[in-house]
Amino acid sequence: MKSIKIIATLLILFCAVINIGAQNITSNSKVLYKEINGDSLYLHIFKPQLSKKPTAAIVFFFGGGWASGTPEQFYQQSEYFASRGILAISAEYRIKNTHNTSPFDCVEDAKSAIRWIREHAKELNVNPNKIVASGGSAGGHIAITTALIEGLENVSENSSISSVPNAVVAYNPVLDTTEKGYGHKKVVGRETEISPTHQVKKDLPPMLIFHGTKDKTVPFENAERFTSLMKEAGNECELVAVDNVGHGFFNGDFFRKGAGNKYFNLTTYKTDVFLEKLCYLKGKPTLAENIKHISCVGDSNNEAKYPSFLQEKLGNEYQVKNFGKGGATLIDGTNHPYFKKEQYKNSLKFTPDIVLIMFGTNDANVKWCLDENRKTEFIGTPQEEFKSQYVKLIKSYKHKNENAEVYVLTPLPIYEHAKSRDPEIKQRIKHLNEWVIPIIKVISEEENVQLLDVNKLMKKAYNCTVDGVHLNNKGYEILAKKIAQEIK
Repeated sequence: MKSIKIIATLLILFCAVINIGAQNITSNSKVLYKEINGDSLYLHIFKPQLSKKPTAAIVFFFGGGWASGTPEQFYQQSEYFASRGILAISAEYRIKNTHNTSPFDCVEDAKSAIRWIREHAKELNVNPNKIVASGGSAGGHIAITTALIEGLENVSENSSISSVPNAVVAYNPVLDTTEKGYGHKKVVGRETEISPTHQVKKDLPPMLIFHGTKDKTVPFENAERFTSLMKEAGNECELVAVDNVGHGFFNGDFFRKGAGNKYFNLTTYKTDVFLEKLCYLKGKPTLAENIKHISCVGDSNNEAKYPSFLQEKLGNEYQVKNFGKGGATLIDGTNHPYFKKEQYKNSLKFTPDIVLIMFGTNDANVKWCLDENRKTEFIGTPQEEFKSQYVKLIKSYKHKNENAEVYVLTPLPIYEHAKSRDPEIKQRIKHLNEWVIPIIKVISEEENVQLLDVNKLMKKAYNCTVDGVHLNNKGYEILAKKIAQEIK
């Protein structure tokens, strides 16, 4: 029984890691698949667990306008699909900035990659009839063209082996290379030759396309039109429209640091389901489809342990990030005014669905709120400035995501303590109770945001404090448990 519990715990931790996105992802190996004009091109291989039967394979092509990019863009996806039991590959191909090549050369290289994988299926332990071409933006374009463009084959390769994949998954791909889409200046005189919307025909492999409705690089209309043309020709093509996102939304935390995994999870989950329906995968996805981003915003009590405990309490349907800064205040002219810190900028970049704001402990500090020489552009009392800046903070998150749930947290209780570093601790406690907490409660009502009175919830936490201001690990775990109960 004990061993079963240990295995179950490890599986939960594994799924959580997949959901959060490991920050040190590396391929198992790099295999040369093509040499051309002195250039060597490699497949970055992510091996599945040992399987006696050949598995499906998915090969990803990175984006970058056929001019730049790196295979690392799809390392997070590759790691996930290898964990699901298929061979996953992130492919190199020639790009303009490095090789002075054109989009047509990119298409040729993508075809070469598909052909090489099929030709070496036995040694890769791959089913040659279960090869998926995938990619994002320009990489999504060349993945699609391997399925529908005739020609542009490398003449030195074995043409008896098909370069056509058995399925395609594309993330905000280039679909129209005329003036109605993207890239027409890069294919002058040949605008429709590799334009997917102009090359649709019958009997194409099944396709799954993800596209943001606010994509300003590749118009969403292109995706709608391509999908309609595919269906009119009798092909299977599913378009997943992702609301209120722009180009490149599908990248997770590994490649686009700080972006979070909300849309990585969404697209990867649906890709998993698509491949399972094709019998390329077995079982259910091992990551959550819809996760909520939580930004924990505040001072040193936020910067410490409570957000990590909160992640544990909430599970893998949430991604919790810590944007706390020790000594941070909302009033200006202090050592660490929050609006001027990278933590604030990063908390917005994360585009949170839930924001937990906990400020006031340092604003109540005598050395700041009673400092007549404190430099601030605000005209008014420290109390008025605190309220004004707090409201400004709330509005900035609402502006970033109008559907964001904002919680304002009262500061934790402060106690007189033998290890206190504040000689004016009594005065700080007085400020906290006389104006900081009352102002936060007023803000909650006026701004129609939810109040979490953690000062009250943690009023018996004296034994969990290390210096009267900061909690120990046990205290932060208790705090996280109480917050989790409130927001779930």
